[in-house]
Amino acid sequence: MKKLEICVPATTANLGPGFDCLGLALDIFNVAVVSWREGVRLTPDQLYEWAKKQPFEQQAIAAAYSYYASQQTVDLPLIDIDFTCDIPIARGLGSSATCAIAGLMAGQYIHQGSCDKEELLKLTTDLEGHPDNAAPAILGGLVLSAGNETGPVTVNLPCHENIHTFLMIPDFELSTGEARAVLPEFIPHREAVKQLAAFGFLLQGLARGSHDLLRQGNLDFLHEPYRRQLLPEYDTIKKRLLDCGCSVVSLSGAGPTILGLFAGSADEADQLAPLIVRELPSGWELKRVQINHSGLRQFCF
Repeated sequence: MKKLEICVPATTANLGPGFDCLGLALDIFNVAVVSWREGVRLTPDQLYEWAKKQPFEQQAIAAAYSYYASQQTVDLPLIDIDFTCDIPIARGLGSSATCAIAGLMAGQYIHQGSCDKEELLKLTTDLEGHPDNAAPAILGGLVLSAGNETGPVTVNLPCHENIHTFLMIPDFELSTGEARAVLPEFIPHREAVKQLAAFGFLLQGLARGSHDLLRQGNLDFLHEPYRRQLLPEYDTIKKRLLDCGCSVVSLSGAGPTILGLFAGSADEADQLAPLIVRELPSGWELKRVQINHSGLRQFCF
């Protein structure tokens, strides 16, 4: 029996004004160990039916595996999936993207014997509908991405070692569909101009580790003014994080997790955590998480 271990990091997307195009990989992982035997292989249609019968916690990985078979028009063996989920589900930390990547990676490796990250990113984007979580999860670090008719386009951007991340994770879920439903179709032109400026300041602040530049980038008109109504405690938590010294506070992806970016030394970041939790609303957990620079990792044994 052959085995493949696939480690996929969590991601935080948007980072405020980088709506649907900016993402950052984090050192929290979902790990899938996939086992299979060579021999009998199933058609894509058979794998699709098999995937629907898998346990809930493995179903997304199995579905992505069958999707790979259908997209490549190949027969693949059945797989056993041992899944360790350390990324909170439906919290805006890219958990669905990790499952899609794991299933597609399994199909790609069994089919080709290697990992082609460019192809993997295209397939994941096709399956997920957008690359803002998939790109940093696969490539690691801070990634700017966009989708076009030929597939996703990405670039890794510099992120200073003085940038530290804090996650405020609630004990409730928020579906991406619900968060998308509250967004308007249009925003005023003057707000779009301010958004562009804030995005530029954000990127420069991340590259230079500058608190002042990041504060200028702590602005969004595309999603947070509308999604905050789904989180009654958002304003309170955002004020707390800013008062404690965070440079940027934003929803992580579609929420409900709230991201705080701090520009300073590691010692200063260590001192920040006790201040934040001192007046934390009930039902919220603080996690200080390192930025992940390696992205997707796989081991065959």
